[in-house]
Amino acid sequence: MRRIFNVLLLLALVSHISACSISPVDSQTLSPTTPYADFSGITLEVGQPAPQFSLPDGDGNQVSLADFKGKQPVLILFYRGKWCPYCMDQLDNYQALLPRLEKHRIQLNAVSTDDETDIKNTSRRFGQQYIFLSDKDLAVTRQYGIANEKNLPHPALFLIDRQGDLIWYYASKDFKVRPTASQVEAIIDAKF
Repeated sequence: MRRIFNVLLLLALVSHISACSISPVDSQTLSPTTPYADFSGITLEVGQPAPQFSLPDGDGNQVSLADFKGKQPVLILFYRGKWCPYCMDQLDNYQALLPRLEKHRIQLNAVSTDDETDIKNTSRRFGQQYIFLSDKDLAVTRQYGIANEKNLPHPALFLIDRQGDLIWYYASKDFKVRPTASQVEAIIDAKF
C-alpha cells in the first residue's frame, strides 16, 4: 500500500512540475528599443559597458565576460536554479533560439546560484551551445542589480554587443513570465 501511495505521489509531483511552463511577456512590455525591469535595483544603462565578471563553469574553469569582448555578442540569462521548473522550461524553450544565436554568433551564458556539480549536470542536459556558470555567492547577480530578497536572481536577460556594451535587458519579479524564444528572436533581429 505504501509503495502505491509513493508512486501516486511521484506521478502527482511530475504532473505538477510538467504543468509549470513560462508565460510569454506581454507584447506591450517587451520592446527591442526599451529595456525593462519591474523593480528598482538595476542601475545599468544601455550603451554603457556591461559589468565584467568571471565565474566557474561546471568543470571549474573560469569564464570571463571579457573573453568575448571584440569577438562576439553575449546573451546572459540569469535563472534561479535547476530546482526551478520554470527555469528549466525557459532553458528548454530556448533550444529553438539556438539557431538564431548561432546565425548572429551570439554566445548564450546561463548564470545561476547552482554549484558546479549542478551546473555540470544542467550543461549535460542542454548541450554545449550554452555556457552554464555558477554564481553561488550572488556577486554577479548583485552586480547586475537583480538579486531578490530570497537571495536568488530575478529571472533576467542581458544582451551585450561585441564591444562589451549593454544593448538591451529584461528583468522581472514574476518568475513565471519570461520572454519566449520567439520573443527573444525578435529582439535579436531588431538589434543585429
